[in-house]
Amino acid sequence: MAAEAPDPKAFQSWQEAFLYPIPVVRGMERQLRRNIESNREKLRTLVGASYRDLLGTAESIIKMDGEMHDVEAYMSEIGQRCNTRLMEKKSANLRGWSRDCEAPTAMADSARYALASHLAVLHSCPDVISRLLKSGTSLLLAAKVLVLSRRLHIKLSQETDAPPLLEALRSRLGSLRQRLLSRLDRRFKDSTLQNGPLVEAMCAFSLATSSSAKDALRHFQHVRRDSVSEEMRNRSAGDENMLLALRLYLKTLKDSQAVAPGPLAHALEQQKSTALFKSKEVFSITELNLDIHERWLSDEVKTFTPYIRHDDLTKKETEQFLRQWAKQTFEPLLHGLQDRIKDIQGLAVLINLRKEILDLWLANHHFWLALDSTETLDGLRDIFNTQATRIIRARTSSLGTVGTTIQEILRNWRPESDSTPSLWGHGVVPGDMIAGAESFQENLKNRTHGKTEAVNNISRQYEAFIEGIKEIQDIIKVLRATRWVDDVDEVDDEDDLLDNKQVLLSEDDPEILQKALERALRDSFADIQSTIDHELPYNLDPFRGPKSGFLLRTWRNLRQLLPEGYQNENIGMESIPKLQDIIADEAIAGPLERCSKRLARIDSTRAPATRSLWEGNPELPILSSPWCYRFLLDLSSSMIVSGSDLWSTQAVAKLKRQVIISLGHRIKGTPEPDIPRMNGIVNGNSDPHKSDHLDQGSQIQEEVHANGYVKPDVDKQNGANASLTNGPQVNGNTRQNTPIYSVDVPVQLYFDISYLLEALAIKINVKEDNPLIHLQESLAERLDLESESLQRMRQDAAEFWKRTNLVFALLA
Repeated sequence: MAAEAPDPKAFQSWQEAFLYPIPVVRGMERQLRRNIESNREKLRTLVGASYRDLLGTAESIIKMDGEMHDVEAYMSEIGQRCNTRLMEKKSANLRGWSRDCEAPTAMADSARYALASHLAVLHSCPDVISRLLKSGTSLLLAAKVLVLSRRLHIKLSQETDAPPLLEALRSRLGSLRQRLLSRLDRRFKDSTLQNGPLVEAMCAFSLATSSSAKDALRHFQHVRRDSVSEEMRNRSAGDENMLLALRLYLKTLKDSQAVAPGPLAHALEQQKSTALFKSKEVFSITELNLDIHERWLSDEVKTFTPYIRHDDLTKKETEQFLRQWAKQTFEPLLHGLQDRIKDIQGLAVLINLRKEILDLWLANHHFWLALDSTETLDGLRDIFNTQATRIIRARTSSLGTVGTTIQEILRNWRPESDSTPSLWGHGVVPGDMIAGAESFQENLKNRTHGKTEAVNNISRQYEAFIEGIKEIQDIIKVLRATRWVDDVDEVDDEDDLLDNKQVLLSEDDPEILQKALERALRDSFADIQSTIDHELPYNLDPFRGPKSGFLLRTWRNLRQLLPEGYQNENIGMESIPKLQDIIADEAIAGPLERCSKRLARIDSTRAPATRSLWEGNPELPILSSPWCYRFLLDLSSSMIVSGSDLWSTQAVAKLKRQVIISLGHRIKGTPEPDIPRMNGIVNGNSDPHKSDHLDQGSQIQEEVHANGYVKPDVDKQNGANASLTNGPQVNGNTRQNTPIYSVDVPVQLYFDISYLLEALAIKINVKEDNPLIHLQESLAERLDLESESLQRMRQDAAEFWKRTNLVFALLA
């Protein structure tokens, strides 16, 4: 069993610890270390717990030391003042003063002391009033001090030996009185002033000016009237001043009914119940030292009570004053409001101001005892409706800038103004479309619709105009959707008004603005229509066609974006047909001239160029003549040059009508033979019994013309004539052999006319208005073909048009 470890406390010296084995020594070492740590923690705990007590004790010692020093200083000062010589001197002075008071001259000295006290209090009053005005704590107290000073000044002025200082004090008090009244006026103008401070301010005014309750109320309303006018004239804060003026007007009506006559009369009566000198507020003013000067002040000063009439204002007189003031103030308020809103050019701003003002009016309408609420509401509505109508007219008149721009473009026309790149030209597809295809779409749209820079300029201006009209229409919709909340404290005579205000404000007013917008739009579009009609190009204008195209594109943009309030389908219909006639004339002029030259070169001595392609039994044409095909191709190309976007259904119909009339006269103007009756002579099939018409067949061969017919060789012609001369004879006369194609020319012409009628098909009410149909019928009568053959040619012409109409895209 291991030996028990020894107790280190029993050792006499440290050498004894090493007499034991090493494990025992190490165990004693660990035990000693544990004891050291334990003792250290205990010490730290003890010191930490008492540290705060030590600090508090130290602070108490320092404080006690300072207080001891102060006590010693006080005691030293008291010892210095309480010396025997000083006390004896004060006692002697007191005995002398007592003897003087009891002497026969005490009355004279008392008068001097009274004069000095009065003068001292009066001299302090301006400083007190000035301090009170600067601090703005109590204007009523300042008015009381002013009244007291005025009474002191009167008292001193009655003295025979009044000091010269009185005049200076009088001037200063007069200036302070003006400052006090000015401060009161500023307080009266405050729209946030509550009833209590208002009554106090009116009492102060009555004390300062010796006014009665009636005078105080009249002055208050006068200040408020001036303040309302001033706010209406003040333009620094914008529209807020108008709202502030109306709030001040309404606040005056409320305040006048709240403070008069009861609260104001009661407050003035209280001011008369106590002498000013005995008033706690006045007596407690330190600068006046009234407690010191009290024994020397005269009784008329100490017992002075201001005389103010407080019972001269009855409820009936209050209502009368209020009605009179309300009428006198409301008219300038309306005029000021009307003048102010003339500067407002934004309809949204005006409507927001209208809502704020009407909300304010409807919330306080029961205070308007002096005015007819219906007339008042109508007056406010008329002001805003008039200005809103003016703004709408100004907005719609901006369409005039579009007309001005159109005039400038037409009067300073440049050929490049109408240059539109081809849809298939270079630059249609941008090289870089990483950011999207918006530019490509815009470019494609411009080229498809012929939108040049001039047209785009007009479009931008017109779109800005339309945006303004949409904004107006949205505002009108907001007005219709506005709901006005009824006041729960309605009076009986206002029931009708409140029941109708929803109709008046949310139905009648928007309807007035909507009608004004419609009238303004009608006038504006009538003006621009008149402007465009005045600028129609005249016949000798070298740019007649391009200008007409520009105007047609302009009208198209205007008609496509008509505002909701102006859906007039007839807008521009006086000038659009004229413009379409002009571009139709320009488009057909060149093709008709070239067609006339081709018709003039027709050689009737040769068969049609398409004769070899005739089909059927009998053989009849199935293709049109080259001159006819080339004419339609030239016409389609000319239409494309004018602008593919210009050819609406009406424009194409006008062009076809003009082509029918012009081309019909030109074909009629072509030398035409007397076509024989073709009984039995069709495509060379002769009838021997009809030989009396053979000579006429030769004449047809010589005179009938068709474009594309090749002029015959002279020798062959002569040979043909010789063969005709040497042919068989009948009854001694040489019989001329009629060529088999002698009647082919009119047949081909009939087919060409049928083809043209298919290409130029339009609705014409009267058949005689179509020269081609008349010419077709005339040919049918002369050809004397069977009806089946004529019907077949017409059907073949229609079928040929179906196969070729896509070549003439704009005519199809």
